[in-house]
Parts: sequence; C-alpha cells; structure tokens
Amino acid sequence: MRVLTVANHLGARGGLERTQLTNCRALADRGHRVDLVFQSAGDFEARWRDFVENAVCIPNTLPRRASPLRSTTGVVGAVRAAVRLRPDVLYVYRYWDLPYAAAVGALSRAPVVFHLCLPPPNSMPAWLRWSLGRVHTTLSVSQDTARRWYPLGLDPAHTQVVTTGIDTDEFAPADEAARVTARQALGLGDGDHLVLYAGRIGREKGVDILVEAFRRAAEGMPSLRLAVVGGPSIGADPADSATYAAELRQGAGDSPVQWFDARPDVRPLFAAADLSVVPSLWPEPLSRAVMEPLACGVPVLASDVGGSAELLVGPLAEFLVPPGDVGALAAAIRTTAPWRARRPTLGAECRAFALEHLSLAREVDLIEAALLHAARID
Repeated sequence: MRVLTVANHLGARGGLERTQLTNCRALADRGHRVDLVFQSAGDFEARWRDFVENAVCIPNTLPRRASPLRSTTGVVGAVRAAVRLRPDVLYVYRYWDLPYAAAVGALSRAPVVFHLCLPPPNSMPAWLRWSLGRVHTTLSVSQDTARRWYPLGLDPAHTQVVTTGIDTDEFAPADEAARVTARQALGLGDGDHLVLYAGRIGREKGVDILVEAFRRAAEGMPSLRLAVVGGPSIGADPADSATYAAELRQGAGDSPVQWFDARPDVRPLFAAADLSVVPSLWPEPLSRAVMEPLACGVPVLASDVGGSAELLVGPLAEFLVPPGDVGALAAAIRTTAPWRARRPTLGAECRAFALEHLSLAREVDLIEAALLHAARID
C-alpha cells in the first residue's frame, strides 16, 4: 500500500507531531510505502527520512490572505507534486490539510483518511465542512473529540475511536543509575521531589494554573521542585507567547522552578521526575504528555477535560483534578509527589496500566486496517 501523509512541521511541537511520526514509522515497518509532504523541517526531519520513500517540501496547503495569488499558485504546485507520487490513500492529521488532501485524492482517485487529534475550531469555515464531506474514514483519538465534531459535519457512521498507543520499549522506566544521572544533571538532591510539565507553552494548556498551584504547594513542602519544558505552538502570536512566558516567570516568584526549551527527547526528564502534570484548560483530545510518563512509571495528574477522563480510568481516575482549580491541584501535588515513600508500588502500577491500555501495536493494527479498507486493498 502506498500511503501519502501530509505534515506541517517536522519537529517536537506537541503530541500530534510525535503521534504522526510514530504511526507512520510503524506502517513503514510493516512493509507499506510511506511518502511525505511537509511544510517546514525541524528536529524530527532525520527520523522521517529514515523510513519514508519520498519527502517533498511544499510551501502551503491552503491559500493565504496576505498573498492570495502566490499562495494559490503554491497550493496548485503542491497538489501536482503529491499526485505524481500516485498514492493509494491520503493520511491526514490536521484539519487545515483536508482541502489539500481532498484535491489530491480527487485527482489521484485515492481516498482520504483523517486521523482526528484536535478539537474543532471556534468558527467553522466553509472549506472545512466541504472537506469533511470528502473524508472516507475518520479515526478519532477519543470519543470526546469525535462528539465535538459531529455537529460540524463529521459522519459518525464513518468514524471510529482509535486510542493512541506508544512504544513502551522506547518509553520505559529508567534504572536507578539512569535516574541518578538525570537528577544530578538537574541539580536535584536525594530528598527533592521533581514535578514536571512537558508540553506546549500556551494559555489553553493551563501552565499558569500549574505554576500557581506549585507555588502554593511548595510553601508547605520545601522539597518540591518544578521543571517546565516546552515552547509555543506553531502559528502562535509571538508577542502573546512572550507575554505569557513572562507572566509565568513572574507568577513563579522565588519558587524553585527551572525553565527549558522544547526538546525532541524528554525521556531523561521522565527519568528524573517524581510526578508529571497536564493542567490543560482546553478539551485535550488524548495527551501523550499523560501516556508517556505513565509508561515510564511516573504518575500523572491531569485536568478532567477532553480525552484525559477516557485515559485515566480505573485506579488512575484518582489523579484527575478539576480544570483551573489551583487549590485542588496544589493539594494533589503535595499528596502525590512523595509517592516513592508513601506508596512505593505506584510506579509499577502506572507502567502496568500503560502496557495493558496503550499498546502501539493495537493502534497500528486499527490504522492499517482502516487504510487498507479505504484503499480497497485486501
């Protein structure tokens, strides 16, 4: 099967970029030809080029108001470049790319499979409703996310929930030597408890809620430390991103917080962490920032929004906190961070949960079956 996937940025911007890379690599490992069209290179480019047959950089997938003529010409050229790859199926992760994929699919007679990883936009452009009507199959990462799209034209009859999986060999608990090394690199002492945030730095992510909750928690628990790792979303207003970053640092005051830019490999931080926090205010579809620490044996506190409530179930449901509730999050941090002394089996419980519920092989089985069915390949 010849799979053509459409990407925006080949870099560590968020969970969507990691999920698309992981799934497409898995499809290539199963013997399918994967071709890629993308708009900008980043620190994942080398990983993509390791397994794709063709990688074509295109200027854009939608015309731009600032330069309508030139950008439309760019889209036409990008469509032609994709058609020349003769795909059996188009595999798209961002709804902005659906019109482009629909055009390529119409010209190459290839169906479009939409992997739904984002909540719908606040306002529905006409082109998006038109594009949804040309999608053969939608794979949604959570039931919550799918339900939010149904009123906007997503067809429930051609939508299935496919829970994101992760490579539990890649994301695994660190041994004691690796943990000591990772903590020493951050200047942590034996009695320190590291709280970690790793994700996009945006207002919808609730990082300010975490910073204030941590500040309160640390006032009564001086062993707490916080590491904040990430960068702004692609397309974010640079001025607002800078303002928000300054607000976060001001809100932290004299609390023991370390700030790090986004990085392609966060596993050393998981090795050092005692607790990871996902304080989202928006309807998080299904966050890798919840899944990856769990697989590494690190408990996660997450806002009870979006797909997180579908992920943290059973014994892990106790780690859901009300979104935006600073007091509840502060209390949960104080209670959970010292788990190694108070509940030493918790790390193993998190790892076992990930092994049972977050299988990458099971996710790729479902993706592969959907792509083959759409392409009418037995």
